[in-house]
Amino acid sequence: MSGNRDIKLKVPIQHGTSSIEVLTIRKPKAKELRPIPLQPNYGDLLNLAAVLSGQPASVIDKLEVEDAMEVIGVVGGFFPDSPATGG
Repeated sequence: MSGNRDIKLKVPIQHGTSSIEVLTIRKPKAKELRPIPLQPNYGDLLNLAAVLSGQPASVIDKLEVEDAMEVIGVVGGFFPDSPATGG
């Protein structure tokens, strides 16, 4: 995946006095992947989504499940598939 990815939220997030309708996720840099385990879980990917979107974790925490799953899919897409095992 290259460049930024805009995610139009199915359910906008109210944050302070503004309404967030779109999250823009940018491609991560290597240093942002350092704290992420080789097999990240949903929480790891949501934490990274906060960093990559420039939004505080409190905004990401307000995502509805269907929006969170789309964000997780986009962020997870930056990680390569695991190598095949077996022979």
